[in-house]
Amino acid sequence: MKNRFRKAALLLCAASTATALAACSQGPAKQTTATDSSAPKPNASEYKGGPAELLVLDVNTGTTDEQFQKFFVEPVKAKFPQINLVKTADTLDKLLAAGTPPDLVLVSNASLATILEADIPEDLTQMIKTYGVNLNQMEQAVVQQMQKLGDQKAFYGLPFYMNYGAMVYNKDMFDKFGVPYPKPSMTYEELLELGKRLTRTDGSTNYIGVMPPDLRQMYWQYGVPVFDRAKGKASLTSDKHVQVFSLLKQFYSIPGYLQNGNHSHSVDLFFKEQRMAMYPNWVAAMITFFTRAGTKDAFNWDVTAHPSYSDRPGLGKEVDFAIAVVNKSSKYREAAYQVLLSLLSVDVQTKQSKAGRLSVLKNDDIRKVYGSDSDIYKGKDLQAIFKVTPSPLPDASKYDPKINSLLIGETVKSVMVGGTDINTALRSVEDKANKEIVIP
Repeated sequence: MKNRFRKAALLLCAASTATALAACSQGPAKQTTATDSSAPKPNASEYKGGPAELLVLDVNTGTTDEQFQKFFVEPVKAKFPQINLVKTADTLDKLLAAGTPPDLVLVSNASLATILEADIPEDLTQMIKTYGVNLNQMEQAVVQQMQKLGDQKAFYGLPFYMNYGAMVYNKDMFDKFGVPYPKPSMTYEELLELGKRLTRTDGSTNYIGVMPPDLRQMYWQYGVPVFDRAKGKASLTSDKHVQVFSLLKQFYSIPGYLQNGNHSHSVDLFFKEQRMAMYPNWVAAMITFFTRAGTKDAFNWDVTAHPSYSDRPGLGKEVDFAIAVVNKSSKYREAAYQVLLSLLSVDVQTKQSKAGRLSVLKNDDIRKVYGSDSDIYKGKDLQAIFKVTPSPLPDASKYDPKINSLLIGETVKSVMVGGTDINTALRSVEDKANKEIVIP
């Protein structure tokens, strides 16, 4: 199993997740956990593990010190005063070298493989059964990805918040040019047609209809891997790779999209300059972008679901979430279980939702208060984002970051700006990647 995960996913998502989340605080300490009431389970309030000080390492979930206090320390301390949580600023390598491994690790689903390589995670299958944690109450795309990461045999941690794809759009631009607003759920083909109608020059101002995701993200959403683990080689030249790249090229080929040879636009065109009509990304990222630009009230905008592929209807942006991992060697595992149960409580999930951390629970009441600690989404149709569900991620490898960097850099530019044929470009980057990748 360990060797298997040395070749597992090291994707590059969650950058916006880690930066886009704000802290919050709310209310009582009562904790109702997403558990199966019919399952036999111990009384969580009768924790008898004794005093415990848990060292917690946040690898890349973006949990600030303030959020750590409000979502982790305070709820646990209110119920179990003998459990103390300490967040470390050291790296995993440093902790392991010092002989002080963390008791709990917070990590994105994309980076769980690195924690598995260190042989840290405990398989929580038995813990889930013992405490009656009801996985059916969670977003199933998250559960399925966890099962996939455990090779359908293990459950290496519990997810405690997720991100979600969405699309913001500038209603003023649509009104200005007499174009109907986006439908609640759109295909990329429908998005393309809207983008064509809204990419234009008016007076001396150039407008962009839509900035599509990059090629890496398009492949993720379509479930297309870029590395063939069976062959041990980069894989970029299948019909599906060409199909997705060809679709993306249609967005870049809209007259007026390329400006001065530049195919890569800044998000400032939407959030600051109001010269972009539509922008799909993470819903959590929108809070960061509007806060940074300070323009949430400067124009009329709204939010809708992330676009889907026409042959994969109802599947939006790729699944992305944070996991709390228990160190199987920790002497405080029982205390760690209480922390995980607290994180999944309706109370803590609601607090996180209000702060802009979307709950992993399929709970309409929790989703309805998403982002309410900030007034950025006030009056917006935020529930529209749930018209689609997250797309499962393709099989991945530790070589993906290198391959993807070649794709979204040299390859896309050579096609969009240089006019290189897509098949030729993909063959070229596949050959280059295979020369640079050294398989053990």
